[in-house]
Amino acid sequence: MNAREVAEAALGTAGIWLIVSRIPDFGLNIALWPVGPDGVLHWVGVIHFILWLGCGLALILLRRRIASWLVPSSQSELTAPVAGLQAAAFSVVGLVLLARGLADLLGRLAMSVTYPDRMTLEWLAAALAEIVTGLAVFLGARGLVRLWHAIRRR
Repeated sequence: MNAREVAEAALGTAGIWLIVSRIPDFGLNIALWPVGPDGVLHWVGVIHFILWLGCGLALILLRRRIASWLVPSSQSELTAPVAGLQAAAFSVVGLVLLARGLADLLGRLAMSVTYPDRMTLEWLAAALAEIVTGLAVFLGARGLVRLWHAIRRR
């Protein structure tokens, strides 16, 4: 098994985990469906689940493409330090942060529709910070691996 195959397996496993880990939350949201007079909050739980589902499906469907981006050259055998696997792990962490941040932001925006005078930048800052951090970790996964190895060599 080479590094690219390991990265593909890790990404696929993470995609399955993202989907399966949110099924109980989705069931709970359906069971405790919030009833509001305008119906705005009805979709918050569904949107949250759909974002997690979308990220999980994207990891599963795009795992080969992402793995080939993270591990550009196919290696013959797996060696002890595997930069591709580390980059895949960083990418998964970034996607999880991105999905959580988007779900939080959409939930807050949906709530702000019913409470228009409460929407401030401070109220959205945590979700926006999580989105930016998730994007930075996902897009900079290979750079983080190089940084990690540079720090470890010292």
